[in-house]
Amino acid sequence: MKRNIYLLLLLAFLPLLSQAHGYWLDIIGSGKVNQPVQIQICFGEIDVYSIRHRETGSELSQLGDFKITIIDERGKITNVQIQPKTDCWEGTFVPKEKGTYQILGINESLPVVDRSKTGGKNVRPIDYLCAAYNVEHTGYISKPVQFLDILTATRDKLIIVKAFNNGNPVNNHTKLRVFNPENWEKSLDTDEHGEAAFMPSMKGLYIIRQDYTVSKADTYKGIPYTSVRYRCNYCLLVN
Repeated sequence: MKRNIYLLLLLAFLPLLSQAHGYWLDIIGSGKVNQPVQIQICFGEIDVYSIRHRETGSELSQLGDFKITIIDERGKITNVQIQPKTDCWEGTFVPKEKGTYQILGINESLPVVDRSKTGGKNVRPIDYLCAAYNVEHTGYISKPVQFLDILTATRDKLIIVKAFNNGNPVNNHTKLRVFNPENWEKSLDTDEHGEAAFMPSMKGLYIIRQDYTVSKADTYKGIPYTSVRYRCNYCLLVN
């Protein structure tokens, strides 16, 4: 009896859980000077078993609208061209010096999420991606660049998360979401300095997410919307 109830509940929530889509970065490199670094922009979902799957269908074309830039420690900006692959879009850069590189992405061309047929409100999404990449050096990024941005550092065994909105630390009690390598989700509250902390439970890719919604009525590509949802996904590889 209990098993049947569990299965019914699982089936009821399946449509909601299967819509947990998102964007993220996979950074592949040796961490050495003059060695190429692959930047993969991915889109996928987390299924009911907490497994993340990369999309390979038509929605993958929207990844091509991400603008990817690299900022080195001197502040030099390099634009990275990306090309479509089977399950991602990919670009490459070659670090010429030791240091910590800031990898940034923004997509302001995503279509409006149209909920009018179900009685909901339409939302225009704008997505940011960010990561840090160390080259023969251990350091941290200290300055936010994007409208919605996240920086990280370590303190003992803790990951210190610093969230920013328009260059300023976010408000006290701003909600952040952390997805660990097994895609279990943890909620964090920022303090009065816009900071929060968590202890990584395993090695692998952690995605730290910040959302910010602004009420704004307008039309984009012929579809009206009532708000803009900004989202920043920081991609942190724990070794």
